[in-house]
Amino acid sequence: MNLIYLMFCTMVLFVGLILAVTPWLMPQTECFSVTVPHGARKEEPLHSFMRSYTLWMVMLTALCTLAWPVVLTASPVDPTTRSGEVKLTLLLLVTTFAPLIASFALMLHFRSHVQAVKQECSWAPEHAAAAAFVGTENFPKPLSLAWNLLYLPLMGGLAYFTLTRYDQFPSQIPMNVDLAGNVTSTVPKTLQSVLFPTLLLGFMGAIFTLVHWGTIHSKKPIDPAAPATSALAYATFAHVQSILIVVGGLMISSVTASLILASSLGMVSMASAAVITTVITLAFVAMITIVSLVMGQSGSRLFADTSSAGITRDDDDHWLLGTIYCNRNDPSIFVPKRFGIGWTSNIARWETWALVAGIVVLTVLLLVLTGAPLS
Repeated sequence: MNLIYLMFCTMVLFVGLILAVTPWLMPQTECFSVTVPHGARKEEPLHSFMRSYTLWMVMLTALCTLAWPVVLTASPVDPTTRSGEVKLTLLLLVTTFAPLIASFALMLHFRSHVQAVKQECSWAPEHAAAAAFVGTENFPKPLSLAWNLLYLPLMGGLAYFTLTRYDQFPSQIPMNVDLAGNVTSTVPKTLQSVLFPTLLLGFMGAIFTLVHWGTIHSKKPIDPAAPATSALAYATFAHVQSILIVVGGLMISSVTASLILASSLGMVSMASAAVITTVITLAFVAMITIVSLVMGQSGSRLFADTSSAGITRDDDDHWLLGTIYCNRNDPSIFVPKRFGIGWTSNIARWETWALVAGIVVLTVLLLVLTGAPLS
């Protein structure tokens, strides 16, 4: 396998292993997106459900990862031909989406079993979750949004470098490559097209800034049974995640934009640029994974268990299919995920759809301004 195929193989392995350990990273009061009493996950049958999920995901991940060397060795393909490109595309789609689809299907399967156990055991909130005041003045806080202003000098420097070398750009600017790294589409050389890397840097910066903003303004999952400890755990989690978002965003955005610019000038091939960008992205994902393994979702693994044995609150009805949060009575736009690391959106809020529409508009505007193909 060449370097690009090895990159795809590594990506499949990364994604699959992250999915495999997901149930173990969630708070002790959640099991497959179902609210359960504290400590119930350590007992049967819930513990068996989690082990089974992980075992299935590890086996599937191994199969999808090994599929690359096995398929390419048994039937070598020429990625420069139409048939070879189709074969590689199908292999990439299958090995990438199979773990994602299987993870979701297994989550729903075991979620139904946990719901049945919950109903059989009559697990329900013992009392209404009281709003407890927690002094957070001395708690860690997410990094200020001001850190995202660093994108501006990066954009300025990249734009200056581009404009001072305008005459060095070819008449046709490459925009897309196939799986073999060959250029498949170009656009004429214009001021907008050569500034595409700078505009892309700004676009990626806007996305990472939005994620950072969501981290700051996300709903805080405070446990009424241990308000101080849970608040401190989440504050620490959000603080570390904000650092990763800022540092990772600046690194990935600047490197990606710089490599695209370098490939346009012929300093590096687009295939090499794609490999380097993917390696850096995988390193960033690996860093997030390690932090997640240590901290758990919302910081659930940071401190000794202090919650009560019962259920203090239950909002399962607001989680469609265990992953989609829909609650008109909750003003929060972003909330911690129930199955996975990070945050998701409250689809019942109009602000969520406004943000989605804004991202779509920015994406189309970027492509139109630079003359990049829309497909």
